Amino acid sequence: MPTSEIPIPQPSLLGKVALVSGSSSGLGAAIAEEFSSRGAHVIIHYAFPSEQAAARSVQKKLRSHSRSILVEADLSTFEGPKALAAAASAEFGKVDFLVNNAGVSGPDRLSEASDLDVLRVWDQVVNVNGRGTLLLTRAILPILTSNGSRIVNIGSATSRDPDPDLTIYAGTKGMIEAFTRCWARHFPRKYGCTVNTVAPGPVATERMRSLPEEFLSVVRTRCENIPVAARMGEPSEVAWIVVTLCEKQAGWLNGLYIPVSGGGLLT
Repeated sequence: MPTSEIPIPQPSLLGKVALVSGSSSGLGAAIAEEFSSRGAHVIIHYAFPSEQAAARSVQKKLRSHSRSILVEADLSTFEGPKALAAAASAEFGKVDFLVNNAGVSGPDRLSEASDLDVLRVWDQVVNVNGRGTLLLTRAILPILTSNGSRIVNIGSATSRDPDPDLTIYAGTKGMIEAFTRCWARHFPRKYGCTVNTVAPGPVATERMRSLPEEFLSVVRTRCENIPVAARMGEPSEVAWIVVTLCEKQAGWLNGLYIPVSGGGLLT
């Protein structure tokens, strides 16, 4: 067959709609880019006006064959998840893939911090990571495509291999694992979706690199024992797993906890 007659394969997720919460930077941005590279339209979410410029930078990197919108919504509030779902519905009329990636972290130093400081970290972290994930999923279910849709929750290796002074953060990631188990049992036949958790180990995002040296030294020490290589993961490596779970061929994968850590967390 002449070269000019060889058909060009279509992107595997062409025409699908992906909503990635917390996608203006870091891992969320990498997931948005991976979805776009496979042809999906992408809803890029950010929480505050100060993040809009970063969200636009992500949008500029997306492929021309996919459409994207930017949506500002504070998922720590009761109305934020509803506003994000409403914007997705107004633009696309559906969501095929929901990636619950938005999350915050903060040291809790339980034995040293004041009661007020511990409660402040609790409210900040639980309201986004736990309640925000729950409410956003609840808001998206009515517009989730009824056949072949996916929910991917972003957990963390920290829930099973805890880092220092992150009790509350680790607890919220354990909560997300529990959400996955519950939803994987009850959602597939009702909503036509699968539900899985992807749990990264340390990932070399800009935010990770900006953390205090005291914390980073602990992370580097942990990375020395990773079987594959003594390094942190790359955002693109985690993003590939997340988006591959959304491929048609992944339809029999449901209720999984998938650590992406180079073997640093063997379950």
